[in-house]
Amino acid sequence: MPPLEDRLLDAAARLIEREGPASVTTKRIAREAGCSEGSIYNHFGSKEHLVGAAVKERLMRFPARAAELRHTPGEQDVRERLAEIAELALAFYRRGAGHLAAMLSTPDAMREHVQEVAARGGGPWSTLDHLAAWLAAEQRLGRVHPDADPHAVVTALLGSVLFHAVTSHAWGVVPGAPDDATALTRAVDGVWRGLDPA
Repeated sequence: MPPLEDRLLDAAARLIEREGPASVTTKRIAREAGCSEGSIYNHFGSKEHLVGAAVKERLMRFPARAAELRHTPGEQDVRERLAEIAELALAFYRRGAGHLAAMLSTPDAMREHVQEVAARGGGPWSTLDHLAAWLAAEQRLGRVHPDADPHAVVTALLGSVLFHAVTSHAWGVVPGAPDDATALTRAVDGVWRGLDPA
């Protein structure tokens, strides 16, 4: 059986993903983890700190991949890499929607989390910087239009994907709304038009 701290983190993350942040009570977390409510306070001090730790652990995957991509210019077709980034971002935002809502519902824990992540050189700005650095390196190789602004392009791509992730999470697929494949294709095509060096 995993250590109790890991079980608590996993339980909180599962509840947020499965049922949304409103389900995250100390009683539900303890039941899901198979322990007493007091264990939450013994290991994390508060429910808010446990939720913050669960969010941090679950949401660090996409930023780590973005950091890896920074060092891969010239290895893959740029448009294909943008599509990969869009797919990774969609999965990240989808998984993180409930986590983010939980964090936003506890502003003190959110501030503490953001400060801690920023102190380690992480956070959304770091992810944006890594992806923009990759795109700038592609630009120096002549694989991206010389007038393109890498930061603006990455912001537009991630913003478009985030919009789709949030709206589809909140409302599902409604008449007239694009499915995932269509939304990602539109996002990538939209930024590629400004990047294509041809």
